[in-house]
Amino acid sequence: MRYETTIACRLACAVALATSLAACGSVDPQTSTPGAGGDGGAGAPGADTPLLPWASGNSWRYRVTKDGEVTEKTTTIGELEPISGTGPYAEELAYHVTTSKGVDEKDRTESWQAPDPDEPQRILRYREQSFGAITGELQLEEHWEPAKLHIDGSVERSSKGASWLEKYEETKLEVGLPPTSHEQREVWNVIDDDETIEVPMGTFEHVIHFQKAGSGSTKNYWYLRGIGKLKETGSQTEELIDYSLEAEAP
Repeated sequence: MRYETTIACRLACAVALATSLAACGSVDPQTSTPGAGGDGGAGAPGADTPLLPWASGNSWRYRVTKDGEVTEKTTTIGELEPISGTGPYAEELAYHVTTSKGVDEKDRTESWQAPDPDEPQRILRYREQSFGAITGELQLEEHWEPAKLHIDGSVERSSKGASWLEKYEETKLEVGLPPTSHEQREVWNVIDDDETIEVPMGTFEHVIHFQKAGSGSTKNYWYLRGIGKLKETGSQTEELIDYSLEAEAP
């Protein structure tokens, strides 16, 4: 219990710091969008503004295009809770994140993620479950050791030219099959830190372009401080439609 309380306190401090920085380093997203182009658009968000605003209740909705088919997905950060499961972090705490795809909530993933208590701009993924689109039943569970990187918004890893290697052991538990574990290696590169891109929500400036290569695939991500992910390409293309940052700084 004392260990869990310590982790919870460290996570709470990390999230409080990130939320406070967002409040101080950007404008109200409901009235003016950081980095938005056009008349009256705000300037580049400061480096202390969180790359991915992390707080319970925050959500992002995307247009998803794959093989010519267009759908939508929504990602929402839930409450802090035990990670559970069979992985190495089962007794620790993280935020329960739900990603719903299409109009049927059966097709979804549930994951447990949190800012690194020592580096709040570094968001980590500990465990994830994938559910079938038709049955809504669990199909796959995954966990990682150490935790898998979601995104790193620290200054040294969000500046053009930055490059680093992430290594972790990935364990997959596919329903009806024996567990499998493999070492995964991902090379991250920051292609640019001042791009302008257009997504369904609008045109945005001062966007940071990340690229991740590993496991035989390459993905590109575009993030804007104070908002989060604007776009992703790889096996499919995701583009921001709208978002809601409900949490307020303490």
